[in-house]
Amino acid sequence: MLEKAQVNYALRAVHLAKGEHKTTEYLFVNPKGKVPALLTDTGVITETPAILLFLHGQFQHAGILSSQISTVEAVSDLSWFASTIHPLITRYCKPELLGVSHDIAAVKANAEKQLLAAYRSIEERLSTQPFWYGNSWDALDIYLFWTVNRLKRAGFSFAYADTVIQHYQRLLSDPVIKRALNKERAL
Repeated sequence: MLEKAQVNYALRAVHLAKGEHKTTEYLFVNPKGKVPALLTDTGVITETPAILLFLHGQFQHAGILSSQISTVEAVSDLSWFASTIHPLITRYCKPELLGVSHDIAAVKANAEKQLLAAYRSIEERLSTQPFWYGNSWDALDIYLFWTVNRLKRAGFSFAYADTVIQHYQRLLSDPVIKRALNKERAL
């Protein structure tokens, strides 16, 4: 979203698999030990919905959140992604993070079942419009893009979700998204 806002920014990779989010250096930035974290002139902002709302307030010109909807609706949708979809992705991609007391295969299978239901709902929403809130993409579309990208890398099947994949491909071909992905890959 910073790329869409056309502002100068610096990225820093935090490799979760290497435990970098648990280092003293990172915990100084974000004591929660989670990503993302955005360092601003006024301090550090954590949690995706909060970061996106901050960016929306700072860069009104950029269309971080759609002007077609209320902030309350955007927060509701962002919260659904952050509190429902995102944790299910973690359970699907990294079921072992729940600990040894859980049946890892069952955790992953249950996450897959719930993700299938969620993406059917998303598929229905996108069946009448190219993007989450209409004809132009915003933060919700990027959050959806991230979820699809993460699940595709983990082998999740989107065979039933042509519209979701078309949405993903539309964003993948967008020049702003291409620039952001190239910067991320360069880390």
